[in-house]
Amino acid sequence: MRIGLITNLVHDKPFIENWLAFGNSSDWMRATGGNTGNVAFVEGVKKILGGNVQKVHWGDNPSSIHENIDHIVVCCANQLGAHANLSGWADRLAKFDVPATFIGIGAQADQLGDIPELPEGTIEFLRVAASLRANPNKSNFLTRGEFSSSVIEHYGYESNPFGCPSQFISPLKTLGQLCLSHQNQRKHVKVLTAAGNPFHPSRVIEKLLVEIVENFNGDYILQHPKVLFDLAEENFADLSPAQINAIETTYSEIGKIESIADWVAANSVYFADAQNWMQYSKKFSQVIGPRYHGVALPIQVGVPGKVISIDSRTEELASTTGIPFITYNDVVKMSSKKLVQESRWSKSDADHYDTTRIKNALSYSQFLDEQGLPASEHFINIIQ
Repeated sequence: MRIGLITNLVHDKPFIENWLAFGNSSDWMRATGGNTGNVAFVEGVKKILGGNVQKVHWGDNPSSIHENIDHIVVCCANQLGAHANLSGWADRLAKFDVPATFIGIGAQADQLGDIPELPEGTIEFLRVAASLRANPNKSNFLTRGEFSSSVIEHYGYESNPFGCPSQFISPLKTLGQLCLSHQNQRKHVKVLTAAGNPFHPSRVIEKLLVEIVENFNGDYILQHPKVLFDLAEENFADLSPAQINAIETTYSEIGKIESIADWVAANSVYFADAQNWMQYSKKFSQVIGPRYHGVALPIQVGVPGKVISIDSRTEELASTTGIPFITYNDVVKMSSKKLVQESRWSKSDADHYDTTRIKNALSYSQFLDEQGLPASEHFINIIQ
């Protein structure tokens, strides 16, 4: 089968091969779709699909799609919300007019249970997408969890709440046990932190993450927003007074903008591909942060992590995939030392993760079969 894979990574391979060491913050955001965490679920989709997978783009000629592609698979993110109008997707899908499957789509709201009001363009996308089912009796939406599925159901369509595909990057069946073993064998606590957003209401937790970096020989992994990459380059000349004020408020313990930029440049790290990100993670004993994918990727190579849930998106992803999480409201009451201790995995955490992951893998397998999509040998080995 000729599968056309649509992702939000823009010319990421040429960027990695030619410009990784020289690109500025705009280059990084363009290559990774505005958030380096996007490389995680794209890697996951590539790992589970068999067949002849080739990358296609929204701007491709529809006649070329018809001639060369049997089935389109779209790597989705948290596109269901007031923040995203998918009218462009609806238009292109209608022109492509080939069977299509949507993996990992998620809804965004302040808290679970709050149904977002979707733009008309996104509602039209749901209609067009559902009309392109390869199997007329089965939904072609695979969501990040029950909440996202409830949003799709609210608008009149069925879906499958099986979590993010990044949970299947590792070939191991007992990944949770590897995480527990890794944690218990490490003599030195070395904590990787998945940095949040200095403009988000949850920004107070960045103080704790900075303390963890300082006190536990850690690093500060950047994903989004662009301004953090600007700081890593010690480029803050173009920041507005409001942005500078927000940054200085978030990182008040470090000092003024010059000192903050110096600290971020010295302590941050970021990646444009999943493989290098995972390999780098291996030297840490654990990972903590409000970025789901910043925690999920290290877990795939046996580094245990805990997500700090700051909204419906992060909580849903962690809950659906079995990754331990702690709420933002609980974290703000803790010291950095307490947060590190609370983020250690127990045997029950490892068992729950493995059980949840295998259950989701079986559900994914059935979903792929219902869409007529071949599974990769890598993925088949996980469920056998």
